This record gives sequence, structure tokens and C-alpha cells, in this order.
Amino acid sequence: MNDWTTIFRRTNDPKLGWLERLFEKNGIPSRRNGESFHAPILEVPTEHEEAAWDLLSHELDELADDDPMFEEGAA
Repeated sequence: MNDWTTIFRRTNDPKLGWLERLFEKNGIPSRRNGESFHAPILEVPTEHEEAAWDLLSHELDELADDDPMFEEGAA
């Protein structure tokens, strides 16, 4: 059985799609699994949680969901 861990629940596209592409490029599976009140819920397998967080930075978290760096093709 594969357990999944929530990574994001308050992040919208295009930032969320950018994060999915970043994870994919680094061999980390992810899935959208429903929605919170604010945005889609993005999960990764629990065994990849630490690697997923290692890819992220505080500066990235501070950027708006619609920042130009998250446009399609970026990551």
C-alpha cells in the first residue's frame, strides 16, 4: 500500500502545475487529490516527502501563485 502525504492545499495554478513539473523532473510522484477550501490538494508518496520538501525554499513559498516564473514551460 502506498501512503500519500499532503504537501500543498493552499496553492493554485500556475504555481501548482510548476511544482508538479518540478517534482516530476526530480523523480517524485505527485497527485492532485480533491480540493481544500482554498485550492487543489497536492500529495506525494510518504516515502518521497522529505525529498519534495528539500526541493522547496522559503523564497519560493513567498511568491504569488500567479508569478510569471510559474508560466508553462518553466521549472
